[in-house]
Amino acid sequence: MNKKSIYAIVIAVIVIVAGLGIYFEISHPSKAKKQSIVFAAAVSSGEEYTFDQNMVSTFNSQHSNVSVQFESLNNFYPTLGTEFSTNSAPGVFYMENSALPEFASEGYLQNLKPILSSNTSYNLSGFAPSILHTFSYKGGLYAAPKDWSPLAVFYNKAIFNAEHVQYPGNGTWNWNTMKQTLETLKANESMASSLGISHITPMVVGPQVARALAFMHAAGGDWINAKGNGAVNNTAGFKEGFSYWYNLYSSGLAQLNSNFSAGWNGGDFAAGNIGMIVSGTWTVPVLNASGAFFAGKMSDVGYYYMPAGPTGIHATMMFNVGLGVNSALTGTQKWIADQFVQFFTGPVGEKQWVSQGLALPSRTAILESSWYSSHFPIQSFVGKQFPYAYGWNYNTTNFEATELDVHNVYASLFAGTISLNKAVQEMLDVTNASLAGTSTL
Repeated sequence: MNKKSIYAIVIAVIVIVAGLGIYFEISHPSKAKKQSIVFAAAVSSGEEYTFDQNMVSTFNSQHSNVSVQFESLNNFYPTLGTEFSTNSAPGVFYMENSALPEFASEGYLQNLKPILSSNTSYNLSGFAPSILHTFSYKGGLYAAPKDWSPLAVFYNKAIFNAEHVQYPGNGTWNWNTMKQTLETLKANESMASSLGISHITPMVVGPQVARALAFMHAAGGDWINAKGNGAVNNTAGFKEGFSYWYNLYSSGLAQLNSNFSAGWNGGDFAAGNIGMIVSGTWTVPVLNASGAFFAGKMSDVGYYYMPAGPTGIHATMMFNVGLGVNSALTGTQKWIADQFVQFFTGPVGEKQWVSQGLALPSRTAILESSWYSSHFPIQSFVGKQFPYAYGWNYNTTNFEATELDVHNVYASLFAGTISLNKAVQEMLDVTNASLAGTSTL
């Protein structure tokens, strides 16, 4: 055998061995060199940060040769968008249905439908169809449902009892009775000393578009048209809903949450001197956390559905959060990401996640189980608003920017630099300007 033949054989062997190594690494990543990916999230509280860490730790304990690193991002979606544009995005990340169309249209998200539908133990059909639909885009599934949370009314029973105020739901519960309840709370603010607190504030609010939208839907209105390229033609309900939420503040029945230490409705309520708030189920773990007024006495937390609108319409907002996967991942990193998503949002992982009490399960078998209703009575109760819940998203790829534009105008109203009528008109104007030229999905 001549030297050329020997060299050819050696090269062939090297190529085969290298090829087998690549194949082995992709097909059997648990046996390959340890690799990791980053899981990034936007967290609502220190409790949620801990819960995410716990999920990551559980996954890592089950996979000794690969790992996931957790990272909390500030200014989440703008930061995530920047990281995608610079090829430095995390492998897995929170993806709300409101942001999904924009990221999916850019090609940043992996279509998860093929891998999730092929795993029978994952049971893709176990999710509530309406929630699954919110993460779909042009026939694909671009985020795996993690949880959802409706808005509800939370109230401090100790304050209501001291002031002899009727609980929400004990009788008619609508916009008028909600306002009357706050008026009674305000008239009896002097009862604070009997509760061992310095003062009582009937309610805290802020320029939160999502809260105002819930009241808008209860007024029978809408905001963005079906094509996603501008505001609806009939804006009466929009004006009525946004005005009601603002008027709670302008009439003196509510204070700005930004003036309190926590700076958000749930965190402020946890201090024990707020009579009532509108917030989501992410508030519940915060109320029971160490140092909160309600810690160890959650029986003092009252809760009820959102109030009916002027014509009896019930409505709440539904915040859906899923897990998205970076479409640029390949090889072992893609395998890790897919496995992490299936772990986190699978039947076992989702039960572990919702057992923290932060949000409601997207899987109907868990949501409707006796285990869930007995362990999480608050979440289970407010989840019965599901038939009246409107998803926090619209048919547009520019929703995030549009919502920010509307929020900025609404914030100016709360800051006192613009009148109510002008603010409402400007919110509609910026909606049309922001969505002009956007295509129908």
